This record gives sequence, C-alpha cells and structure tokens, in this order.
Amino acid sequence: MKKVSYKVSLGGIISALSLSLMFLTGFMPFLVYLIPALTGAILLIVYVEINARWAFFTYVSVAVLCLFITPDREAGLLYIMFLGYYPLIKVPIEKVRNRIIEWLIKLVIYNTMIVIYYQIIIRVVAGSDLAEEAGEWGKYGAFILLGLTNVVFILYDVAVSRLKDLYVKWFRKKILQKI
Repeated sequence: MKKVSYKVSLGGIISALSLSLMFLTGFMPFLVYLIPALTGAILLIVYVEINARWAFFTYVSVAVLCLFITPDREAGLLYIMFLGYYPLIKVPIEKVRNRIIEWLIKLVIYNTMIVIYYQIIIRVVAGSDLAEEAGEWGKYGAFILLGLTNVVFILYDVAVSRLKDLYVKWFRKKILQKI
C-alpha cells in the first residue's frame, strides 16, 4: 500500500503539470484542443500509480483551479466538461465485454457532453449572434462538424489507450524502476 505522502505528492505534481499546460493555452491558442486532451491523459498516471479515486480528486482540483488560471476559457471548459475526466471513465467502460456496447456508451457520453459544450460556447462565450449569422448552413454545418469530431474522438480514444499502454509497459518498467 502506498503512503499518503506519496499519493499527495504525485497528485500535486500531476496537478501542477496539468495547470502549467492549461496556462499555456493563453500563449498558444492554436493548441486549444490538444493541450486539454494531453492534460486529461496525464491523469492516467495517477490512475495507474494510485487508484481511480485519487485520479478523480486530482481532476477535480485541476478543474477548479483551471477556472481561475486558464486564460483561454474555451480550453478550460473543454477540459472540465470532457477531456479531463474522460481518460478516467474510459478504463471502467472498457471492462464491458461487448465492444459494440462499449463504443456506444463512449459515443453517447462524448456526443452528449460535446453538444452541451457547444451550446455553452454559442450562448455564453460567443453570444447568440454566431448561431444567427451562420444561417441555414449553420444548421447542417453543426451536424457535419459533430460527425467529424466523432472521428477525432475515436482517434483520441485509441491514442489514450496507447499512451496508457506505453506508460505501463515501457516507461514504468524501463525508466521508473531504475530510479
């Protein structure tokens, strides 16, 4: 059993690294989607090394502090609403034995959260004028964009799985055991 001091320090280090990355969204706005995705994947270290509960509390601490530290509100909201916790819920979802049901659950969660995220961005951040300016194309464009983001989500899901495997099978065995 790991000591509490180890758990707190690992959670603190991952939180600090995550917040530092999220702070970078103000300086590198072109990484508004990549940084929250990477920051969420980093939480898997806490999940693997300690447990899901500690990883969830690390996510909550980063999410709360993210509201105050992240200069790009869109990136912060994306982290809070989906990319921050998804790697943590992905592991239990993958224990479902039926691959079709597993992917259905993942896609339902993703699409629900991304539609809510989109509505918040349209109504609060960008203002309702954006939806009106898009006109008829905006109605169809939103569905096309949702379809394309589903493809990106599937690629992200596979990438998170590979990053977790890389951490567990290579980095943890080859690097961490030498330290």
